[in-house]
Parts: sequence; structure tokens; C-alpha cells
Amino acid sequence: MNPHISFRTASLADKQNLAALTIQVWLHTYATDGVRHDISAYVLSEFTTEKFAAQINNPQYRLLIAENKCHLIAYAMLDLATSNADLPSAELKTFYIQETFTGQGIGKQLLAYVERNLNQQAYWLSVNSNNTRAIAFYVHQGFVQHGVTYFEFGGNQYQNKVLVKHLKAVDIKHM
Repeated sequence: MNPHISFRTASLADKQNLAALTIQVWLHTYATDGVRHDISAYVLSEFTTEKFAAQINNPQYRLLIAENKCHLIAYAMLDLATSNADLPSAELKTFYIQETFTGQGIGKQLLAYVERNLNQQAYWLSVNSNNTRAIAFYVHQGFVQHGVTYFEFGGNQYQNKVLVKHLKAVDIKHM
């Protein structure tokens, strides 16, 4: 483990960095053909400091961050009360790592931190079906496919795989 990497719960002071990192990672991941109007409109309206402040202040959400020498490099956002009867109530809504820091074990460490901060036996996420690197990571971490859903914006639909991870009773006791 990198001795300079630390994990903590986000505070309001993090909202600007969270917005900037989210835009950077989202564009790198999904704007692979370049930026067009619907993409720029989406990121500039969805990934705002105001929305991050609201999520940080809302007890339904938990934002957990990873820092390298006090610089935000990754974060996870949990929604602890999703309302899909077919899935666990906890959803990992966002799990973003700055590209510079991928492949260094930080994702695995952040996911372990998420699980230590989760008082549930299972949680789920959705990931773009074309994001093979992320899917491989999640499967390697013990997630299994539960189904598919669709992300819609700009008049387009994008297939996402729904993945679920069941935590072992032993793991829950040690969290």
C-alpha cells in the first residue's frame, strides 16, 4: 500500500474537488469520440458543487474518498436507500479513480474501505456494458451479474450491467 494514500468520509470542503474529478473521469471514460453538446450539457449540469454538497449533507448518501498527499484521487458514493425491490437497498452509485492512479491497487483498497463502512450484507452497482476494464475489476472483487439496466441521456440509451456483491458473514463481523 502506498503510504501516502489515505481514506476518509467526504466533507463539504471536498465538493469542488469531487465535481472536478467526476467531470475528468466521466469524460475520459464516456466521451471517447470527443465532446458533443449533449455530453457537455450533461456533465456541466449533473456534476456541480451544489449537487455534491446536497449529497454530502444527505444521510441517505455516503461519500468516501481516497487521497494522495491531500489530493483527491478517487471516491465512492453509496446510496444507502435505493428503492428497487429486486436488489439490496445499498447501491454503489459512483466509483471513480483518476486514470493516473488506476492499476495501483487503490480501487481494491477503496472498495474494502466502502465495505467496512457498509452495515449491510449485500450491495449493487451498474456499469456501462462497454466498460470491460471496470467489469473485470468488479468481477475480480466478487461481484456477479444480476441483470441489465439502461442509462439514458441526450436521447440515447446505454446498456449497463447490474452487478451484486454479497458480503460474507465473517467479513461483516470484522468491519
